[in-house]
Amino acid sequence: MPQSLGQKAVNNFVRGLITEASELTFPEGASVDELNCDLRRDGTRRRRLSAKVEDSNVLSSFTLSDTEVVATGDWENVGGNADLTFLVIQKGSTLYFYNKADLPYSAQIEAASFNLATYEYAGSAGAETVKCQFTSLKGNLIVSSPAINTVAIEYGAGTLTGTAVAFKTRDFEWQGDIDTYYENDSTPSNARKYDAQNAGWNVGNGAPSDLTKRLTHPWFSGKDENGAYSSSEWELIYGGTSLTGNGHYLLDFFNKVRPYVGTEAETSRFRCVESFAGRIFYSGLESSKNAGTILFSKLVETINDLGRCHQQNDPTSENMSDLLATDGGEIKIPDAIKIQRLYAYQSSLFVFAENGVWQITGVDGIFSASQYSVNRVSRVGLLQPETFVSADGTPFWWSRFGIHTLQSDPVSLQGSEQNLTIPTIQTLWDNINTDAKLKVTAAYDSINKRIYWAYPDAGETVSSKLNNFLILDIPLQAFFPWKVSDQTSNTSSVVGLSFYSGFGAKNLELDVTANNGADDVVEGSDDIVSLQVSTFNTGDPAIVLLVRDGATNKLTMGGFTGSDFLDWGDADYSSFAETGYDFVGDLVTKKNAPYIVVYARLTEEGFTGNEAAGYESIRPSSLKVSTAWDFKDTFGTGQQAYRLKHPVVVNPSNLSDFNYPEDVVTTRLKVLGHGRSVRIRYDSETGKDFLLLGWGLIQGKNPRF
Repeated sequence: MPQSLGQKAVNNFVRGLITEASELTFPEGASVDELNCDLRRDGTRRRRLSAKVEDSNVLSSFTLSDTEVVATGDWENVGGNADLTFLVIQKGSTLYFYNKADLPYSAQIEAASFNLATYEYAGSAGAETVKCQFTSLKGNLIVSSPAINTVAIEYGAGTLTGTAVAFKTRDFEWQGDIDTYYENDSTPSNARKYDAQNAGWNVGNGAPSDLTKRLTHPWFSGKDENGAYSSSEWELIYGGTSLTGNGHYLLDFFNKVRPYVGTEAETSRFRCVESFAGRIFYSGLESSKNAGTILFSKLVETINDLGRCHQQNDPTSENMSDLLATDGGEIKIPDAIKIQRLYAYQSSLFVFAENGVWQITGVDGIFSASQYSVNRVSRVGLLQPETFVSADGTPFWWSRFGIHTLQSDPVSLQGSEQNLTIPTIQTLWDNINTDAKLKVTAAYDSINKRIYWAYPDAGETVSSKLNNFLILDIPLQAFFPWKVSDQTSNTSSVVGLSFYSGFGAKNLELDVTANNGADDVVEGSDDIVSLQVSTFNTGDPAIVLLVRDGATNKLTMGGFTGSDFLDWGDADYSSFAETGYDFVGDLVTKKNAPYIVVYARLTEEGFTGNEAAGYESIRPSSLKVSTAWDFKDTFGTGQQAYRLKHPVVVNPSNLSDFNYPEDVVTTRLKVLGHGRSVRIRYDSETGKDFLLLGWGLIQGKNPRF
């Protein structure tokens, strides 16, 4: 009986890595294993470009030690200039600022730096020990960290000015035994005396000095016909078992000095800061009492409003006690354990703690001090703040269990959590070392719609070194891994990530000249200058790598832009992808595949060299193909699938011309072996590119089992 032959065409190999499927259920277009491949929206797969420092890169004046803390953030609308954005880099206890508007990016460092150690508090672990979080509002940068007092930074004419945020809150806590407050007490305790004053007694403005009265109703409810307080009239009022309002005292949140009672100190500081609804929100205290506390400022008009987290009107006042919509205040989430991150999107503020996510929402989409709701939207929390990333408003984060996102209901606007790794790469994610997960940092490419998570090797001794990348392409809904190789010596390393949009503004100082344009106008010995802002396109949008130079330990910048396919110029790396198990729709019979036809894009871009020394093509390709039958772990010897069939003649007068008649290289290869299923592996070659379009298989089914 003759063998039955069939064909299979594969032209969409971009579903990414899948570790959560069996040999018999493996999905089409996915890979069993892969590394250092770039998945493209047109269905093709290409070798990633190499990691390299940018052209004409500049080294920083400072160095990075092996153990130094590195964190990044964006300062938008710097100094009130909507087109001016700074990349903020925390190196230990110092902040450095890079203008994101010009190339080379590493040369755009601002002259002024900022010393966080100035804002340490008594008992601080040291500003250099903890990564900061950043937000910006009204041109100012607000910086928080458990190791410092929250600070606001202003920028003007190249100068940075820091102001520690002074947090003031109303005291709504009763200090005494409120069960005894429903009766008069002729010998009140100090705590009761304070509570009476905090409820409006003995605080001036006509309030009586009597601190013995029951605290069931305000003093002004007992006025006589002349409008004066009368003890006898007051006693006629039945207060029942309710308590009157309190909150007269405005106290320093971190050092509450209460008359009669003493001082209560909060020894931790805010980890999280976020701008939302024209205010600043603060949280993340490592405190048994205030772990679930969120402070929010009043509507911010000046920098002095940043710490006004209280009702403006005295709630115990006879005349003006109303809570205003624009006021600041406190929100308590008692169930929240170790709040790690605050995130604002549209009409909601999301609170990410270790044990879950909460959503704070205003009424009719508008948050106010008087109208908001708090709902728990997930019991899956945030492992550490730097794993969090916002992708066009949608949050993604790492928990103790995997990678998650929130999907918002279009009607209720309530979020619901979704685990992304369980159906895709849970095994890979589980195998990432726990210590490495605690050092993850992330960035989002909003143009190409990709999230990059970077993390170190297990046991890496250089704490800031990030050589592993897990990438999520959102439109493709595909995960794929990259790994940056080390140089043979003095290896450079990635220490951070930032997305550059390719647009920005730059401050230009221009001399003021006389009418003839020849002479500078001076005052004393100094030129008079004017400040001009120019907006322009700076280059392609990209994820920019913060690079620790291996030779000097200084900071510079780079990206995945090298076409030599050698990381840092000399470190080879492997790019490969293995297809899933192909049974040709038949789990029973054995098969063979006598031929595979591979389609690859021509990558050569011209030549280098001369007639005497010879010519070499620019950006040549190589693509090795091998197969494994049934369930073998090893593949056969790789065959070259990138074979140029037509001769190429060099034109010495135009070396940029690679005169090949076809844009697609088609190669037919003989495939050895047989079995019930087959896998195909594609491999790179040192220093060479590949762009795989797809392939076709001739498949034969044997008439016998």
